[in-house]
Parts: sequence; C-alpha cells; structure tokens
Amino acid sequence: MSDEPVPNGTLSGTARVEAFSDGVMAIAITLLILEIRVPPHEPGHLLEALGHIWPAYVAYLASFMTIGVIWMNHHSFFGRLRSIDHALRWWNLMLLLGVSIIPFPTAVVADYITHGTHRDAVTAVTLYGIVGVMMTVPWAPMWFRLIKRPEMFRPPYDAEFARRESWRAWPGILVYAVCIGIGLVAPEVALVLFLLVSVFYGITNRGRTSADQSGVE
Repeated sequence: MSDEPVPNGTLSGTARVEAFSDGVMAIAITLLILEIRVPPHEPGHLLEALGHIWPAYVAYLASFMTIGVIWMNHHSFFGRLRSIDHALRWWNLMLLLGVSIIPFPTAVVADYITHGTHRDAVTAVTLYGIVGVMMTVPWAPMWFRLIKRPEMFRPPYDAEFARRESWRAWPGILVYAVCIGIGLVAPEVALVLFLLVSVFYGITNRGRTSADQSGVE
C-alpha cells in the first residue's frame, strides 16, 4: 500500500483506496454473522431448531468465503499498481457496492429457504446470484482500464498482462448465471452450489496469477 508520488497529475497513489476497501470488506464480512440468530424453539428442542436453520449456515459460509476471495484478489490487484485514476476508483467503488450489499441477500436466503414457499426461495436465491454477479462484473472494466493506462502498473506489469487477466471475470459471471438457473428449479441445491463455488475459488486462489507464476514478479 503506497501513496508514493506519481508522474502524471491525473493519477494518485493507492493507499487511501486500499484502506477504504479493506474497511468496507471487513464491515461486510462481520455483519454476516449478525444475521444468524438463535431460532425460536420449545424447551428441550434447541438441537432440532439449530439443525432446521441449516440454510443460514450455508449462506453465511458462502458469503464469508466470497468476500474473503474478493479481498485476496483485491489485495493482489492493487499490489501490482503504483497509481490509479478516477475511472479505476469508480470501478473499485462499484465492486464495493456489491460487497456491501451481500449481507442482505444472505439474510434473505437464510430466512426464505427455511420458512418461505418455493417461489420465495427461488426469489431469494435469484437475488443472491444477482448480487454475486454485481461483485464479479467490475473486475473486467478494472483490467480493461489498465490495458488503456498501463502506466498505473508497477514494473514489470504491462498492458499485455492486463489483457491476459481481463478474461478472469467472465467465468465467474457464467457460474453465477448457472447457479441462478438451477435455483429456479432447486433453490436448496443452488445455495449449496454457491458455497461450493466460493470454496473452490478460495482453495485455488494463491494471491498470484498464472502470469506471476510463469515469471512476472
């Protein structure tokens, strides 16, 4: 994280944007657990009641892992930059918009898969998937911006590196779209898939891209 001087007056350092982004993600990931509450139950039936709200646990884990992976990717992304411009700040803000919203669909999914009708559960899962897309879409224009303004990179990253990385947002959008489609038929299955997707990205994320591993440091 650095606010070192940059040669172009239209550019600025990254420190304040990184600090603000870390704060938003930390608050969002903390708010998730506040939506899991002790369920109402008859005396002696706490264990059964806790088991009945399993969608709340799955939704929490899916959202926690999703925000965690976004944070790791965000850290890696800004670690390659020496400066940013106004457009990149705006796209970063759009990314944080999705992150800040996610506690809401997490709570909706937890409530309506457990207690709602099938139609309500479908609506809840669809909402969750749409917010997932919202968190994925900004990555593409962020990379495209670096293709146009590679001077924002730290050496030796360049426009070609940004071009190779720009495709990485699209598989995520496709995955969320597929999960939404499955949710129209089987909301519970879609919720589990959201968790599995987040776990997969968490396991495979190393904070380094294929380009880094092939020699760019």
